[in-house]
Amino acid sequence: MEILSLDEIVKVICGQIISGDRAAKINGISTDSRTIKPGDLFFALKGERFDGHQFVMHAMNTGAVGAVVSNESKIEPGHGNFSIIRVKDPTTALGDLAKYYRQKLSAKIVGITGSNGKTTTKEMTYHLLSQFGSVAKSQKSFNNFIGVPVTIFEIENRHQYGVLEMGTNAPGEIRRLSEIGAPDVAVIVNISKTHLEGLKSIEGVAQAKAEILENLRKGGVFVYNADNTWCVKIASGFKGETVSFGFNPQAHIRCTDVKKKDKGYVFELNEHLKIPLPIPGYHNITNCLTSFAICKALGQDISRVKDAFSSFKLPAMRIEQQRIGNITVINDAYNANPESVRAALQYLSEINASGRKVFVCGDMLELGNESALLHKEIGETVSRLNIDLLWTVGKCASEIANAAKSSGIPQGQVVSFQDVSDITATEINELRDNDIVLIKGSRGMHMENIIEKFKEFFSKRMPVHNCN
Repeated sequence: MEILSLDEIVKVICGQIISGDRAAKINGISTDSRTIKPGDLFFALKGERFDGHQFVMHAMNTGAVGAVVSNESKIEPGHGNFSIIRVKDPTTALGDLAKYYRQKLSAKIVGITGSNGKTTTKEMTYHLLSQFGSVAKSQKSFNNFIGVPVTIFEIENRHQYGVLEMGTNAPGEIRRLSEIGAPDVAVIVNISKTHLEGLKSIEGVAQAKAEILENLRKGGVFVYNADNTWCVKIASGFKGETVSFGFNPQAHIRCTDVKKKDKGYVFELNEHLKIPLPIPGYHNITNCLTSFAICKALGQDISRVKDAFSSFKLPAMRIEQQRIGNITVINDAYNANPESVRAALQYLSEINASGRKVFVCGDMLELGNESALLHKEIGETVSRLNIDLLWTVGKCASEIANAAKSSGIPQGQVVSFQDVSDITATEINELRDNDIVLIKGSRGMHMENIIEKFKEFFSKRMPVHNCN
């Protein structure tokens, strides 16, 4: 982070400094007292499961210059040079400061949103742009009112690019995030039925994603999916410069002649560049195209990076494969919605396997009134593919099981659990040598815990070798 004065910060966030030195220099912003570095300013944020005000003294003892606290907090001055700044809402203040700091940066900012693939696309974009200059990116899936500001503060004037991920589950959230980030390139990877609990309908999802364009910088570029009807509709009403991507013949960055190669693919880009993509999942071709389109939007020569993905690794819990005991487990459990579950099913169905293909699917959360119908549709999809065994986890996912059985899958090939904890050694013992198990589900289902159950089970079942 570039250095800011405490006085400068107080003015930007409309704060009231009740102790400390206004001339103090701030060289970092922290929202987590466990990772504070000397010279940081600590924002005491409050959420459903945490309250940063409980850790203000810890922040002081670990080198923080001061803390931004709520007007309602009972924290009092009187701690030497440690500054206490009161504001109406620390989270809003964090965003306001990030918005101010972003305006001071010379880096070109890329803002990425979409229903699926945001994090993978962000990682791919970082991977490509790193070939052209210094890049900062959001860590993990930091895409909310805390994660986006924290990422912005990590960008410095030595960086040529900053890549932000922007998520939403309610109207207005992307508008605020794009106001804070003010992107030079606004990206919508795709639009599908996600977060319907807050966004109500696919139209609501499209409107929420389109909010990213409201704060696009003057002369900025809109990058969109030419294969997605809703993205095309948004682009048709946009008056500025656009770069489209997809399999559509009209796309600026278009994919043709896809061939399977080892665990990944090779394809033609704009009919003259051969792109090797040695990672699994056909849907990742679209994420790859998005990253090339972003580079084009930033004026870069994409032919220079046509082979860059030969060294790319997918983020954790995205088609992450490992051998456990006598089975292969594919962890795709970071999150789930109807479109991403279909993509996972398609991937599993196309695998060449000597054992059975087992699909373990948890609830797809936040789908509102359409939840039962969308889960049912997944069950019908399972029945049309060569899936040998279906396990469902959760009340909503039981609709997947019921629909799969109604659509022709034998009852003995479908097992339903209410919770991950209900999966026992008895069920795991039914898995056979060389079975492939793909695990998918919404973040709130913690489906990755099934993998720990597998590890525990197979560690106990492994034969003990006698060295005598």
